Amino acid sequence: MQNSFNSEFRIPNFKNRRLNLKTRNKKNVITINSLLLFLIAVYLCGIIFSLNGCSRVKVRGLVQAEGILLYEDRPLAWAMISFAPENIDSNSRLATALTNGKGQFVLTTLGDKGILPGSYKISVTKYIKDEGKDTVFEWKRKRIDPDYEEPRPEDNILKVVSAIPDKFTTTKNSGLTYTIEANGDRNITIELK
Repeated sequence: MQNSFNSEFRIPNFKNRRLNLKTRNKKNVITINSLLLFLIAVYLCGIIFSLNGCSRVKVRGLVQAEGILLYEDRPLAWAMISFAPENIDSNSRLATALTNGKGQFVLTTLGDKGILPGSYKISVTKYIKDEGKDTVFEWKRKRIDPDYEEPRPEDNILKVVSAIPDKFTTTKNSGLTYTIEANGDRNITIELK
Protein backbone atom coordinates (compact mmCIF):
# COMPACT_ATOMS: atom_id res chain seq x y z
CA MET A 1 0.00 0.00 0.00
CA GLN A 2 1.56 3.24 -1.19
CA ASN A 3 0.91 6.37 0.87
CA SER A 4 1.01 9.47 -1.32
CA PHE A 5 -0.07 13.00 -0.46
CA ASN A 6 -1.64 14.78 -3.42
CA SER A 7 -3.18 17.94 -1.83
CA GLU A 8 -6.50 16.33 -1.07
CA PHE A 9 -8.48 16.32 2.15
CA ARG A 10 -10.70 13.27 2.30
CA ILE A 11 -14.08 13.17 3.97
CA PRO A 12 -14.92 9.65 5.16
CA ASN A 13 -17.81 7.81 3.60
CA PHE A 14 -20.23 7.16 6.46
CA LYS A 15 -22.53 4.88 4.48
CA ASN A 16 -20.22 1.99 5.30
CA ARG A 17 -19.27 1.62 8.92
CA ARG A 18 -15.62 1.27 8.00
CA LEU A 19 -13.46 4.19 6.98
CA ASN A 20 -12.53 3.76 3.34
CA LEU A 21 -9.51 5.93 2.49
CA LYS A 22 -9.27 4.53 -1.01
CA THR A 23 -12.53 6.19 -2.09
CA ARG A 24 -11.98 8.53 -5.03
CA ASN A 25 -15.61 9.65 -5.29
CA LYS A 26 -15.57 13.43 -6.01
CA LYS A 27 -18.46 14.00 -3.57
CA ASN A 28 -16.22 12.88 -0.74
CA VAL A 29 -13.09 14.82 -1.67
CA ILE A 30 -12.46 18.51 -1.04
CA THR A 31 -9.20 19.85 -2.33
CA ILE A 32 -7.10 21.89 0.05
CA ASN A 33 -7.13 24.70 -2.50
CA SER A 34 -10.93 24.90 -2.35
CA LEU A 35 -10.85 24.84 1.44
CA LEU A 36 -8.19 27.55 1.49
CA LEU A 37 -10.22 29.75 -0.89
CA PHE A 38 -13.31 29.28 1.27
CA LEU A 39 -11.43 30.29 4.45
CA ILE A 40 -9.96 33.36 2.73
CA ALA A 41 -13.45 34.40 1.57
CA VAL A 42 -14.83 34.04 5.12
CA TYR A 43 -11.90 36.05 6.50
CA LEU A 44 -12.40 38.85 3.95
CA CYS A 45 -16.13 38.99 4.68
CA GLY A 46 -15.32 39.33 8.37
CA ILE A 47 -13.00 42.24 7.67
CA ILE A 48 -15.56 43.98 5.47
CA PHE A 49 -18.33 43.62 8.07
CA SER A 50 -16.10 44.80 10.91
CA LEU A 51 -15.08 47.90 8.96
CA ASN A 52 -18.72 48.56 8.14
CA GLY A 53 -19.74 48.51 11.81
CA CYS A 54 -23.17 47.47 12.95
CA SER A 55 -24.88 49.52 10.24
CA ARG A 56 -26.03 52.05 12.86
CA VAL A 57 -28.32 54.75 11.52
CA LYS A 58 -26.87 58.25 11.84
CA VAL A 59 -29.56 60.80 12.74
CA ARG A 60 -29.18 64.05 10.82
CA GLY A 61 -30.21 67.44 12.20
CA LEU A 62 -29.38 66.88 15.86
CA VAL A 63 -28.79 69.96 18.02
CA GLN A 64 -27.08 70.04 21.40
CA ALA A 65 -29.31 70.00 24.46
CA GLU A 66 -28.17 69.82 28.06
CA GLY A 67 -29.31 71.02 31.43
CA ILE A 68 -30.12 70.14 35.02
CA LEU A 69 -32.88 68.11 36.69
CA LEU A 70 -34.27 69.34 40.01
CA TYR A 71 -36.49 67.56 42.52
CA GLU A 72 -37.68 69.43 45.60
CA ASP A 73 -35.39 72.33 44.57
CA ARG A 74 -32.24 70.15 44.65
CA PRO A 75 -30.36 68.46 41.77
CA LEU A 76 -31.57 64.89 41.15
CA ALA A 77 -28.59 62.57 40.67
CA TRP A 78 -28.56 59.35 38.64
CA ALA A 79 -32.06 59.75 37.17
CA MET A 80 -33.14 58.72 33.66
CA ILE A 81 -34.82 61.38 31.49
CA SER A 82 -36.77 60.65 28.29
CA PHE A 83 -37.87 63.25 25.75
CA ALA A 84 -40.67 61.78 23.58
CA PRO A 85 -41.80 63.78 20.54
CA GLU A 86 -45.31 65.25 20.89
CA ASN A 87 -45.99 64.86 17.17
CA ILE A 88 -44.90 61.42 16.07
CA ASP A 89 -43.98 60.88 12.42
CA SER A 90 -41.42 58.81 10.51
CA ASN A 91 -38.62 61.26 11.39
CA SER A 92 -39.32 61.65 15.13
CA ARG A 93 -36.88 60.13 17.59
CA LEU A 94 -36.81 59.59 21.34
CA ALA A 95 -33.96 61.31 23.18
CA THR A 96 -32.65 60.15 26.56
CA ALA A 97 -30.13 61.13 29.21
CA LEU A 98 -28.80 59.90 32.53
CA THR A 99 -28.11 62.65 35.03
CA ASN A 100 -24.70 62.70 36.68
CA GLY A 101 -24.04 63.05 40.42
CA LYS A 102 -24.89 66.77 40.23
CA GLY A 103 -28.17 66.34 38.33
CA GLN A 104 -26.68 67.53 35.03
CA PHE A 105 -27.54 65.80 31.75
CA VAL A 106 -26.74 65.77 28.03
CA LEU A 107 -29.44 64.40 25.72
CA THR A 108 -28.62 61.69 23.17
CA THR A 109 -30.58 60.26 20.26
CA LEU A 110 -29.79 56.71 19.10
CA GLY A 111 -26.37 56.96 20.75
CA ASP A 112 -25.41 60.32 19.19
CA LYS A 113 -25.22 63.48 21.29
CA GLY A 114 -28.12 65.80 20.59
CA ILE A 115 -31.84 65.92 19.93
CA LEU A 116 -34.01 66.88 16.97
CA PRO A 117 -35.65 70.31 17.31
CA GLY A 118 -39.34 70.20 18.24
CA SER A 119 -41.83 69.82 21.09
CA TYR A 120 -41.40 67.00 23.58
CA LYS A 121 -43.17 65.32 26.47
CA ILE A 122 -40.82 64.38 29.29
CA SER A 123 -40.70 61.46 31.70
CA VAL A 124 -38.25 60.91 34.54
CA THR A 125 -37.41 57.76 36.49
CA LYS A 126 -35.29 57.56 39.60
CA TYR A 127 -34.90 54.27 41.39
CA ILE A 128 -33.04 53.55 44.59
CA LYS A 129 -32.19 50.31 46.33
CA ASP A 130 -35.12 49.11 48.45
CA GLU A 131 -33.87 48.82 52.02
CA GLY A 132 -37.18 48.55 53.82
CA LYS A 133 -40.26 50.63 54.54
CA ASP A 134 -38.40 53.92 55.17
CA THR A 135 -36.14 53.79 52.10
CA VAL A 136 -37.54 56.87 50.32
CA PHE A 137 -37.89 58.82 53.59
CA GLU A 138 -34.22 58.16 54.48
CA TRP A 139 -33.10 59.07 50.94
CA LYS A 140 -34.99 62.39 51.13
CA ARG A 141 -33.55 63.07 54.62
CA LYS A 142 -29.98 62.64 53.29
CA ARG A 143 -30.68 64.97 50.34
CA ILE A 144 -31.47 67.87 52.71
CA ASP A 145 -27.78 68.14 53.61
CA PRO A 146 -26.21 70.52 51.04
CA ASP A 147 -22.91 68.60 51.20
CA TYR A 148 -24.52 65.22 50.47
CA GLU A 149 -23.29 63.66 47.23
CA GLU A 150 -25.34 60.70 46.16
CA PRO A 151 -23.18 57.74 45.15
CA ARG A 152 -23.60 56.14 41.74
CA PRO A 153 -26.11 53.27 41.94
CA GLU A 154 -24.83 49.72 42.18
CA ASP A 155 -25.20 47.41 39.21
CA ASN A 156 -27.61 44.45 39.29
CA ILE A 157 -29.87 45.69 42.09
CA LEU A 158 -32.88 43.40 42.09
CA LYS A 159 -35.11 45.20 44.59
CA VAL A 160 -35.70 48.88 43.86
CA VAL A 161 -38.25 51.52 44.72
CA SER A 162 -39.13 54.74 42.90
CA ALA A 163 -37.65 57.74 44.72
CA ILE A 164 -39.96 60.20 42.96
CA PRO A 165 -43.76 60.21 42.55
CA ASP A 166 -45.01 57.72 39.95
CA LYS A 167 -46.72 60.45 37.92
CA PHE A 168 -43.31 61.55 36.54
CA THR A 169 -42.47 58.11 35.17
CA THR A 170 -44.71 58.35 32.09
CA THR A 171 -45.00 61.09 29.48
CA LYS A 172 -48.79 60.76 29.65
CA ASN A 173 -49.04 61.73 33.32
CA SER A 174 -45.92 63.80 34.04
CA GLY A 175 -47.25 67.11 32.72
CA LEU A 176 -43.68 67.98 31.73
CA THR A 177 -43.11 69.42 28.25
CA TYR A 178 -40.26 71.25 26.56
CA THR A 179 -39.60 72.75 23.13
CA ILE A 180 -36.12 72.45 21.61
CA GLU A 181 -35.35 75.32 19.24
CA ALA A 182 -33.47 74.90 15.94
CA ASN A 183 -30.18 76.08 17.49
CA GLY A 184 -30.44 73.77 20.52
CA ASP A 185 -30.50 74.59 24.21
CA ARG A 186 -27.71 74.29 26.77
CA ASN A 187 -29.65 75.66 29.74
CA ILE A 188 -32.60 73.30 30.16
CA THR A 189 -34.00 73.23 33.69
CA ILE A 190 -36.52 70.50 34.49
CA GLU A 191 -38.20 70.87 37.88
CA LEU A 192 -40.24 68.04 39.38
CA LYS A 193 -42.91 69.53 41.66
